[in-house]
Amino acid sequence: MSENERKVSNRNGMPGLRLNVSVLGFVALAFALQALAPALRADDAAPAGRAVRLSNVDGQVQLSKSNQVLADGAVANTPLFEGTRVTTGDDGRAEIQFDDGSVARLSPNSSLTLSVLRGSGANGEAEILLEGGLGYFELQNGSQSGTMSIKFGDSVATASGFSVLRVNMDNPPGELAVFSGNAHLERGSAMSVDMHGGETVTLSVNDDSRYTLNETIEPDSWDSWNSDRDQVMTSQSAARTGATQNYAQGANPAWNDLDANGNWYNVPGQGQIWSPYDASNPGWDPYGAGNWMNSPGYGYTWVSGYPWGYLPYQCGMWNWYDSFGWGWAPGMGGCNPWWYGGVGYYGPNIGRGYGGYRQPLRPHPPRTPVRGTGLIAVNRHLAAPSGLLPQRDKTSVVQIAGYTVQPMRPLSPRLAYDHSASGFVNGTVVTRVGAAPATGQGRAAGPTFSASRPGSAVAPGAARGSSYERSAGNASRSAPAPSASHASSGGGGFSAPAAGGGGGAAHAGGGGGHH
Repeated sequence: MSENERKVSNRNGMPGLRLNVSVLGFVALAFALQALAPALRADDAAPAGRAVRLSNVDGQVQLSKSNQVLADGAVANTPLFEGTRVTTGDDGRAEIQFDDGSVARLSPNSSLTLSVLRGSGANGEAEILLEGGLGYFELQNGSQSGTMSIKFGDSVATASGFSVLRVNMDNPPGELAVFSGNAHLERGSAMSVDMHGGETVTLSVNDDSRYTLNETIEPDSWDSWNSDRDQVMTSQSAARTGATQNYAQGANPAWNDLDANGNWYNVPGQGQIWSPYDASNPGWDPYGAGNWMNSPGYGYTWVSGYPWGYLPYQCGMWNWYDSFGWGWAPGMGGCNPWWYGGVGYYGPNIGRGYGGYRQPLRPHPPRTPVRGTGLIAVNRHLAAPSGLLPQRDKTSVVQIAGYTVQPMRPLSPRLAYDHSASGFVNGTVVTRVGAAPATGQGRAAGPTFSASRPGSAVAPGAARGSSYERSAGNASRSAPAPSASHASSGGGGFSAPAAGGGGGAAHAGGGGGHH
């Protein structure tokens, strides 16, 4: 044994694992960072909060709060807190994933604010204000989802059960389309209407109590982008293992990113350990790529540059395992993000280690932010040390903490969103994910992403339902019967995803995601 090393026992009392002196130095650094926390905080006190994930960004997207720009060029994996405004530019698109599996998407030249974002689980409350443009909303509304509402102009939309909505504010006071499920729309005390899949309501400019109900949905070329994002999420969920069924936020789509980009291992005495495929490179660094962002009320938070980099930096611990490399443990009983307790400074979530660290880590933010961006970029390219680590794939047997383990296998994939039944995407029938197209029915081409949002033109020959106008006081609904072709273009074109996940075990390898 080198004079620079000493034998240690891991937190379960297992002998024979070595900890390099650099680990002790890193632990000292973590405590030093904790001591500096007040200087790094944006405010003196941080509120107990809830955050959602900015899961996908394309083009120009800005984040702001209380007229303060947080990030002029937003990046994926940023945690968004109550009061955050998301604005897309001419070429911008953004997706927000909620911890219950709900999703909000913004097309170009659109803006929304997370006006209410509180609580968690069944006690959670969320209100999204669409201030302009075109937005898509997939609301889970399960027994553990809490409440969620969509505001636009002077109207509020809520849903019961799994529902898919499109809100268009290009022509105020707005239009609501229900692709699937059931929605309730209110416009103050002047109007109240229940809607079902396949229906569209256009609000009146001159009379708050009047609206136009159309029993079909006029296609918009951005519908196919929404469909494409659904397919990506469905594909990722197909790789989900049984590692996270009983974890807190078990319905969070961010878990799917881990299964799709790495392996879970059930290690005796340690519980569930996840490692990304990237970690097969001995020089890989969990804090090697990303950005530090100053969030009002919470201080500097780490925004990982890795596509899967959300949950592994909000809770749990990263540890180095000899002969294996970096692995992440969610923590005791699950993953409860640090912001639930209102922590004012989020430090690096690095554990004590199970072997000699190969590289010195520098996961703390510098004192001075980069002017004009709101982000402090980190992009380290460290030379790989000598020695090989095992490749990460779904079949390789590896050694972790003295045990021989193999990756956990995927469960049956969740049900895919069935876009074929609705037929609303560009007026063309779209086949369900994984299904072969019927003869003569190819998938509709995606939209051309131009500087301005394309118009909502309907393909020649597309079916039309009966459009009629009524006032809120008209209690009876005597709409003409829809045409035969309406049956294939109405709602019900989406099926709710089955709950993903499998069994998980508590372990002593993790802790809180802060120091």
